[in-house]
Amino acid sequence: MARRKNKELMELAMDMGGEEAVEVIKALEKKGEATDEELAEVTEIRVNTVRKVLYMLYDQGLAEFKRIRDKETGWYYYYWHLDIKRLPEILRSKKMAELKKLKEMLEEETGEIYYWCGTPGHPKLTFDEAMEYEFQCPICGEMIMQYDNTQIVEELKRRIEELEIELGLKKKPGKRK
Repeated sequence: MARRKNKELMELAMDMGGEEAVEVIKALEKKGEATDEELAEVTEIRVNTVRKVLYMLYDQGLAEFKRIRDKETGWYYYYWHLDIKRLPEILRSKKMAELKKLKEMLEEETGEIYYWCGTPGHPKLTFDEAMEYEFQCPICGEMIMQYDNTQIVEELKRRIEELEIELGLKKKPGKRK
């Protein structure tokens, strides 16, 4: 379980801040607790970037800090540590948002008939748009034909089902209670 959580944390870090976020988290895991300057030194990442990652983690509820004042200088030092208790909740929330987006995309793909010239990068047009352009591509002028989005629709349905099963919103096909 700990290995899976670590993998999920690293994937989330990659989504949030790329390779630098992953490196900061690895260093923080190894040290347990550290200042932003110590993490910058260990990771060889600029301190401003380290701070940005730490604040991102803090905003997500995945990192905490304690503030300690140096009696001699009067300066405050912030000691950071990971706190991944909320990780499952955060991952679930991200998956729910992805599921919502995929359902919207599916609705869009199945709610319209599209037309396209077949050239990658050229727009897919709705029936009304195609009529406006007299069934010619607005970029290259080629005749546009009905676009077969069956593969896209099937892929969206597959991913939606996968997410619904992961989130416990749907049972795996063939499984009984």
